[in-house]
Amino acid sequence: MDRDIETLPTDPKNKKLVAVPEQEWNQWKESWGPSQNIKNFFSEQDLEWLTDMMYKNHHKRRVKKNGTLHFMCDMDVIKEKFFDRIQQAVPYIEDSPWRGNFFITSTPYNLHTDTGTPDAYKDLVPGKQLIIPLFICWGGHHDKPEDWHPECGTMIFKNRFIMYGSNFAKSDSKYDTNVNFTIRDYTNLKCFDIDGNQMSIDWNKGIGKENYQKYFTHFNHKWLEGFEIEKFLDWRRGNLLAFDMAQAHCGINFLKHQVNLKAGLTIMTTRKKYE
Repeated sequence: MDRDIETLPTDPKNKKLVAVPEQEWNQWKESWGPSQNIKNFFSEQDLEWLTDMMYKNHHKRRVKKNGTLHFMCDMDVIKEKFFDRIQQAVPYIEDSPWRGNFFITSTPYNLHTDTGTPDAYKDLVPGKQLIIPLFICWGGHHDKPEDWHPECGTMIFKNRFIMYGSNFAKSDSKYDTNVNFTIRDYTNLKCFDIDGNQMSIDWNKGIGKENYQKYFTHFNHKWLEGFEIEKFLDWRRGNLLAFDMAQAHCGINFLKHQVNLKAGLTIMTTRKKYE
C-alpha cells in the first residue's frame, strides 16, 4: 500500500479565504517597499551549513507529485545564525517568529502569495519574505562560457494583497495545492501598490505575449490577467532575495533554459501586531 508522502498533518483540512480584519490593513502596509537582490550576501560556509540543515536536520518533509520536495527544519536555529546580518541589510526585520522551508523542485512555482493562514498571525502581521538560492542543476553548460548563468529566478509583481496565502488560477477549476486557497475568479479582488494605495486593475488585461513567452509558459496565460510585473529577481548562489510577503510572485519557466532542478530556502518573517 502506498503511503501518502505529499500531505502533512499541519495542512489545513478545509481551505477557505478568510478576510483580514480591516483594522490590521495599515499594519500590513507599513513594511512595504522595493524588492531586493543582494549579491554575495552569504559565504560558501554559510551555504554549506544551510545545505546540511536541509538534508540532515529536517524534522518533516513533503514529496509532491509534481517533482517538488519540501524540508521543514527548526527555523529558530536558522534565525539565530543569520538574524543580525539580515536585519542590517533588509528593512523592517523584527525579532519575531520566522517560518519557512527548504525546497528542491523540478517544477517552476505558479502564481501565489505566501502569507499563510490566520492561525499564524494571532499577535503578528506579515513582514518580508526572503529567498536564499542554494543551487541549480542545468544541462546547457557544455557549450557556454564558464561564467554563463541561465535565467532561473523569481518574478515579483506590483500587485500586493491583504489576504492570507493564496494561489491565483483564473478560470481553472482543477489547479490546487496542499496549503493555499486557490482564487479562480478575480472579479472582486482588491490589490494595492507599493505605497498602499488600491490599484485600479483591468482583470482582463493580459501580461503581454512577449512577457508570457519569455517567462510564464509553464501555466495558463489567463492566470496572469490583471497582474503587472515589478521586478525579476535572478537566482545566484550566495545572493539574498527579499520582497513584501503580500506580493504575488512566481517562478519563471526555468525548464526552457535547460535548468532541471533548483534548491533554496524560503523564509517568511513577521512583525509584532499592535493595538
